[in-house]
Amino acid sequence: MKVVVLGAGIGGLAVASRLRGQGYDVILLEKNKDVGGKASLIKLDGYSFDAGPSLFTYPDWLDDVFLSCNKNPRDYYTYQELTTITRYFFNDKSFFDVFSDLDKTALSVESATLFSKARFTSLIHYWKRIYTYSEKTFLKGKILINWSFFKTAISWLFNIGFRSIFLSMATYNKLFVNNQKVELFLNRFATYTGSSPYNTPAFMNQLSVVELSRGAYYPNGGIYSIPKALEKLAIDLGVSIRKQANVVGISKNSDKWNVITSVENFSADLVISNMDFCVTKRLLGEKYELPTTSLSSSGVVFYWGVAKQFDKLKLHNVFFSENYKKEFSQIFNSCVIPEQPTVYVNVTSKIDANHAKNGCENWFVMVNVPSSLEICNKESIAKLKKAVINMLSSHLAENIEPLIEQEQLLTPNTLAENTNSYKGSIYGLNQNSLVKIMSRKPNKDNKHKGLFHVGGTVHPGGGIPLALLSAKNTAELIKNEYYAY
Repeated sequence: MKVVVLGAGIGGLAVASRLRGQGYDVILLEKNKDVGGKASLIKLDGYSFDAGPSLFTYPDWLDDVFLSCNKNPRDYYTYQELTTITRYFFNDKSFFDVFSDLDKTALSVESATLFSKARFTSLIHYWKRIYTYSEKTFLKGKILINWSFFKTAISWLFNIGFRSIFLSMATYNKLFVNNQKVELFLNRFATYTGSSPYNTPAFMNQLSVVELSRGAYYPNGGIYSIPKALEKLAIDLGVSIRKQANVVGISKNSDKWNVITSVENFSADLVISNMDFCVTKRLLGEKYELPTTSLSSSGVVFYWGVAKQFDKLKLHNVFFSENYKKEFSQIFNSCVIPEQPTVYVNVTSKIDANHAKNGCENWFVMVNVPSSLEICNKESIAKLKKAVINMLSSHLAENIEPLIEQEQLLTPNTLAENTNSYKGSIYGLNQNSLVKIMSRKPNKDNKHKGLFHVGGTVHPGGGIPLALLSAKNTAELIKNEYYAY
């Protein structure tokens, strides 16, 4: 049975290898010169940058792809656990660190916020328990509206309580945490799904568990080593990878699919799209339009080669804006670039020194913006850049502008062009309500037999681990329904 996979992002690479390992004939199509999708690589005269995802969690879920194909993952990639995960900076110039050790994190939080170590530890243990229930109920496999799922969902509801459903993250944290800095910290995790903490349900506080309890890791060589490892696995298994094959149309004639690309056409029994769900529907000829207010956030990223090293920065750094509520209102309600954004800075040269020139650093500098192709122009980017430089210069007590010797830019427009992301959305639909969370697009298409979806815009969600899980769920669906031979 022939399977054509559209897009060599992490989800597409993983599902291609899983199915090839089960005996399916797999062709993987990628529009760009290399694999990776959002997790690609950028090189700028002595500097290297991971283009998109930067936080690596759940390495066992990645290992499982290789193990399912009877391969040793350590033959393909290696990683290390981070002892210091993220540094969080606040407007009063204070900061705290998140460590792999929860007690150590709680002490750092207490020192910077006066929120007691005991309260913080108890809070995270509570959300860890909720996360365990949610993982069993919603992440593993397809959500089926049947008696078994209903019983599991009732148990989940009983354990999380109605307040966690009907209050937003921000409202819940104000009521039950009541510490401005800790509230900001917890509210930040809504952005893991491209959503607003002022809208998404309070039970999404459980996302903090991923960083605070499950640990964070660094794949040696950077995030780009992950798609390259998956590419090598796919090639070793016999997957046919066709690069620079841009998909321009998908159709079905009787029981066969026809995939039209910029170079040739492909016939298939099954099609798996690793592209944005909305883009896939439009390639099928369907009218599929969504407003920006329904979509997850996008991002503007400045890739900066900085001619100095800053000891104050860690691998992952978050600088909170002065008015978090206003920032998210501008992103999700007004659909404009925030005037004073929260800034995320990733510096992989802290671990891989060869990612920057000697004595320098590679800064991946990201701010959240609406998913819109109309907001970025020369003036708006210049204004945003100035705001970012002013914020970072203030925290680092040095004007960083003269230190920027290399620069490249990513916007919703380039994200849409390079990765087929609808309006530049990173995660597809936002999760600003329980209904949206429960109705995330499925891995098996509801309308077209033989069409499946993987990646960050469909079930179970965005980010590297969930993209891998979508691939596993989809491979199991296909194995149970279609014989490989």
